[in-house]
Amino acid sequence: MLQEIISFLTATIYQNIFLGIFLGVLIETIFPPIPSEIILPLSGYLLSFFNFSISGLLIGILIATTGATVGSLIYYFAALKLGRRFIERYGKYFFIDRKKLRAVDNWFKKHGKKVVFLGRMLPGIRELVSLPAGFSKMKLKDYIIYTFSGSLIWSSFLTSIGYFLGESWKNLQLEKLSNLIFITILFAIITYFIFKELVKKLQKV
Repeated sequence: MLQEIISFLTATIYQNIFLGIFLGVLIETIFPPIPSEIILPLSGYLLSFFNFSISGLLIGILIATTGATVGSLIYYFAALKLGRRFIERYGKYFFIDRKKLRAVDNWFKKHGKKVVFLGRMLPGIRELVSLPAGFSKMKLKDYIIYTFSGSLIWSSFLTSIGYFLGESWKNLQLEKLSNLIFITILFAIITYFIFKELVKKLQKV
């Protein structure tokens, strides 16, 4: 079944690239077994193959980010309306790992909103971060902002890999490199904020 879904999404991306990107990322967000490490680089590669300019790449990234955000809202509202007990009991039918869910839930309780942002870039829990946000009744506006921002970074990174590397992206084994990608992005974000604070302090001197 998984292979059939991936084949359908791949065919859709070939036939109508922007619709395919949106549906691919939307379904990937709802259905965790489908890896974004396939959908996004493939989308980037096809954008390059069909001679889309950088503006086409940016449109593709925005469409992918929108698809991820819309897909994540399904989990958010499911958690918000149905509650923790229902999700923990029936989540297995939607491929939700109870142990991972509890780990993400505890992470969210300790660190709050930033988990939604960072979690959208962390393979294995990208889909799950929406649930504790719903359980805790996180404000919808904040949720969308943090989800969109995190998804934008992740979508930009993976789609650009396919766009600029061409068919070579298939040799990168991105599923195995996902954690390294996340750590790299996280390090870049932390470095940015540290640098920003240092600039502020130097301006006050």
